[in-house]
Amino acid sequence: MNPRSWLSILALAPLLAASTGCVTIWQFNDTVATLETRVKTLEQQKEEMASVQQQDRTRMETVRKELDDATDALRKGGANLGADVDALKQDVARLKGVDEEHAWAQGKAQEDIEAIKKALDSLGAPIVPIPANIGQDREALLTAAREAVAKGDGSQARGLLRRFLETFPDEPRAGEAQYLVGESFFKEGKWGQAVKEFQRVHDRYKDVKGAPVGKALLRIADCLLKQGDCKKAAGVYQYLADLQKKTPEADQARTDYKKLKKTCKGL
Repeated sequence: MNPRSWLSILALAPLLAASTGCVTIWQFNDTVATLETRVKTLEQQKEEMASVQQQDRTRMETVRKELDDATDALRKGGANLGADVDALKQDVARLKGVDEEHAWAQGKAQEDIEAIKKALDSLGAPIVPIPANIGQDREALLTAAREAVAKGDGSQARGLLRRFLETFPDEPRAGEAQYLVGESFFKEGKWGQAVKEFQRVHDRYKDVKGAPVGKALLRIADCLLKQGDCKKAAGVYQYLADLQKKTPEADQARTDYKKLKKTCKGL
């Protein structure tokens, strides 16, 4: 594939991706805001259900104690407390059923929350709370994000990195932060999403000194190979070798391209 042709593909890919959905930036922001509101509502409902469940459990313990006391009195005194005991047993059974319903409802609410958070994550919106003590500290944000990526905590890493990019868009290490977003998806085996994030490193920071553009392009090739598309991966190697020429990443691209020619049919 001609390197210039691959450059055109890289340049047009975001436009093609956007055109298929016909979603404007305003619609995107509205969607994210709606989903975030839904998450907050579900979490509040979940907390309320947990509170009610705790109250019911307390009542159930009280009824159980009364039942034990009544049973003990019946055993000791021989009084005719059978009807009261039966009523208390019914209360215990009913409260147990209510407790199980609350537990099911809380579980369903948590499933809904996780589904919405997953959608927000794919849209590029932060989905994890950022500790107040690091929210405006660029060093703390980036350090915590690197640690989260290393531990394989992709959601936490992306939340921190997106806060970093939103708060400090002109920071010299913004390219590194964007690269780490892609790396978090790569570690999770989400090759398609990783490619999109790594391509943003190229599109936004290719003219920024020190930005890991070469590393991002190598990762794009890795993702394409994982998806079984060796021809596009070869095109990325050629493009990188031509783009940066005298860099370790370009040397690696040339080496990998030579290896790929032996196994990729049609090259």
